[in-house]
Amino acid sequence: MKNAVSVVLAFLFAFIVFTVISIPAPVALQLVQSHIPNNVRLGAVTGTLWQGQISGVRYQNLQFNDVKWQLNGWGLLSGQLQGKLNFGNPRQASEISGRSTFGVSLFGNDLELSQTTLRFSVEQAMHQVNLPLPVDAKGRIILKLEEFNSGQPYCENLKGDISSPEIQVKGMSGWFSIGDLSGLLSCKSGDIAIVVEPENLLGLRADATLAENMQFKVAGNVKPDASLPKEVHEAVKYLGRPDAEGRYPVSM
Repeated sequence: MKNAVSVVLAFLFAFIVFTVISIPAPVALQLVQSHIPNNVRLGAVTGTLWQGQISGVRYQNLQFNDVKWQLNGWGLLSGQLQGKLNFGNPRQASEISGRSTFGVSLFGNDLELSQTTLRFSVEQAMHQVNLPLPVDAKGRIILKLEEFNSGQPYCENLKGDISSPEIQVKGMSGWFSIGDLSGLLSCKSGDIAIVVEPENLLGLRADATLAENMQFKVAGNVKPDASLPKEVHEAVKYLGRPDAEGRYPVSM
């Protein structure tokens, strides 16, 4: 009798899971439409809840094209919504693109990310922060996460890096390169921490943190390499007085 009950329960569970994941994505979207923030705009939705695609997602001034997902039904057994996410074209430097393997708790705010890559332009990043000096720059930023766990605290575990190869800055006489910038990502007191590696032409050393409320803070200093144009050396003087080693303070 117990074996029969177990078989029936297993069948019912499998049937429910199959039914849920087979729901057409447009139908699932209609069911949660009221919970989508007003500043989020969605394009055409195709596929199923299990495997689908959205032609585009716009959040404020950020555009994500060709968003695709594939869910892992077995993750439901552990109380998680698990799957893989891909979006954008990595060959288009001006387009936000990336991929990730994710897990979201069904009973809390816990989030797990692994094998994650995010690419976006320097211009897009500059629009999200208030810089101490007006700068016209271009290039690409690449964010890679080996692992990230968020919950209580906001940043529980993080291992990754961020880099921007060959950043171009516009000066009085045209565009010039300030070389590469890179940093290591980790958790610090529950916040996301970024330590900028000092081997760069700007001589930039900085510690940055991103809090749960999206408050971004930077503290460090900069000492441009002698090979950079004179206007760079003149511009950093507006940051404040240099220390004994000729480094100018940087704070945001």
